[in-house]
Amino acid sequence: MRRRHVSLSPVIDQVIESQVKLGRYKDFSAAMQDAAENYFIGVDSPFEQYGVTLKQVEAAHTKVLAKIKSERRAGKLQPWRP
Repeated sequence: MRRRHVSLSPVIDQVIESQVKLGRYKDFSAAMQDAAENYFIGVDSPFEQYGVTLKQVEAAHTKVLAKIKSERRAGKLQPWRP
């Protein structure tokens, strides 16, 4: 890994230091690495994390909504009232 020296604004420095102090990151370098990866590369899709595609999720969603709709028509579901 290469070593880089960067200058940060005081606000950014305070934010990263607070994250390290809270225990979210082991050190300042890990916090900067995570911030750079999330900003420039982006986080992984939640679908990739669980090994499904967007089409599979939408199909399951449609199926669940259809089941709820049929149960509502059959009178099995009661309206929610707080």
